[in-house]
Amino acid sequence: MNKLFDLFWRGKIKNSLLAGFLLLALALVAVTITVSYYYLDIEMPEAAVAARSIAVAAVLVVMAFLPVVILIARKISYPLEVLAEVADEIARGNYGVTLNPGANREINTLAVSFNRMSLKLKEQREVLLKQIALLEAQKQEIAAQNEELAEANARLELIAITDQLTGVYNRRYIMREIEQELAISIRHGLPLSIIMIDIDYFKNVNDTHGHQVGDEVLKEIVQVLSSSIRTSDLLGRYGGEEFIVIAPLTALQETLTLAERLRDTASKWPFETTYGFLKLTISLGVATYDGKSEAYPSSLLDQLLAQADLEMYKAKAMGRNRICPVPVETDAVTSLS
Repeated sequence: MNKLFDLFWRGKIKNSLLAGFLLLALALVAVTITVSYYYLDIEMPEAAVAARSIAVAAVLVVMAFLPVVILIARKISYPLEVLAEVADEIARGNYGVTLNPGANREINTLAVSFNRMSLKLKEQREVLLKQIALLEAQKQEIAAQNEELAEANARLELIAITDQLTGVYNRRYIMREIEQELAISIRHGLPLSIIMIDIDYFKNVNDTHGHQVGDEVLKEIVQVLSSSIRTSDLLGRYGGEEFIVIAPLTALQETLTLAERLRDTASKWPFETTYGFLKLTISLGVATYDGKSEAYPSSLLDQLLAQADLEMYKAKAMGRNRICPVPVETDAVTSLS
């Protein structure tokens, strides 16, 4: 009875409504015939009696067979509704839902096929999810490898432009920077200066205390120079105990001031080594491009470097621990006067 009740109330009994209306119509016909003759006090003719009997019989027949018709209709429509509900569940992503073929024997074969399809979809979905998870893991691994590669490239690039001992820019990089700054100065008519720096009596340090102390001095001089240059300046190791400072947008007088600050700081700096504290000085040569004279970057670069180097050696010849201003022959390159 519970199943019958469930079948009746869960279904949409649209087809049963027609049978109900027919039953009601026949009942109304029988009642109308009886009431009409009763109030008219007319003896019902045989035809009317026969019609009423037919109507009553039809009502009884319909009442007897209507539940059977409803059950048959529901027996057909209910499994299809269940199938539609399960299909909706699958459409919503619940691939594991299945039909109960035992409860609907008339669609047993269809239910078995449907369940097989549902389980297959579930398995394929699980495989797809595993593949997606694997791809995501591979994506993260590739991203991590790319990040490590980028860091490695950055380290290699830094190594390529850095002096291994002192940590400042190496000669190759500093030469490239001077050439670029010169091109900018020539194009826009801006001044550019360079300062060549050499540690006085550095050979004596190596000969007296050994190369380890000499290396410590080179590292210390980088601290001295770095603490005195401006943020816009570039410091590099030119070779051996020689260093170079690029001073963009800096005219001669400003460069002299900067060079004097470097010399003064170095002369007062206590160079701490494994041997002990040492007192050292530096000699500096300055060369400046005024930004006004016409010149080609390649030739001007050689002139600047040669002039700065010449002035530095003259400073050494004049007693060291000083800046050497020597006039230059070209209009494009000037020095102290």
